[in-house]
Amino acid sequence: MLKGTPIETGYYRFLERYLVPALILMKLTPNHISMAGLVASIMAGAAFVVSPVWGGLLTLLTGLLDTLDGSLARSLGQTRKFGAFLDSVLDRYTELIIYIGIWCYFYRQGETTPFFSLTILLILFGSLMVSYTRARAEGLGVRCLVGFFQRGERIILIGLSGIFNSVFNGLFHPAASHWSRDIVLSIALLLLAVGTNLTALWRFLHVLNSLRR
Repeated sequence: MLKGTPIETGYYRFLERYLVPALILMKLTPNHISMAGLVASIMAGAAFVVSPVWGGLLTLLTGLLDTLDGSLARSLGQTRKFGAFLDSVLDRYTELIIYIGIWCYFYRQGETTPFFSLTILLILFGSLMVSYTRARAEGLGVRCLVGFFQRGERIILIGLSGIFNSVFNGLFHPAASHWSRDIVLSIALLLLAVGTNLTALWRFLHVLNSLRR
């Protein structure tokens, strides 16, 4: 959804102007940033278990690090297959760890219904299929960036929902009824469960039509 928009262009321009030079001065490599992103995701998953607001903030940090490694690689002229493969695999682990942390948070709240567990599984499945359809399409020479729930959008939604979920709970709980507790995070998860799978289906049909032509 943000790919190719002025928002994305401005964001990367900010990274390249202010953050990438500092990383170069610190003699950090893109692989260092990728590994830092994995560490941040572990911290985010652990933080979600006890505090969604910290989980959300750390999730946004993982998104920042995920974009920084690519910008740093381009600035250093180090866009190698090794780094691209490492970053891609670590991205999958990053999301998995964060979703496990969210599941553990709801488990601590006593919200482990089959419907909720199915929601988490649908998100995991959809997220993997969104990434897989793009990777497989590009392996066949087809450009595939369609869809609204790409990785960047998912990270932003998870991060912001974790932060605002805690704000909502702090403002309206215990005055709010039991069903409305964690409603912000619950709505975000439902959006992800539906949106990721629709995006994967959209990409599937897009690639089939491209190959048919």
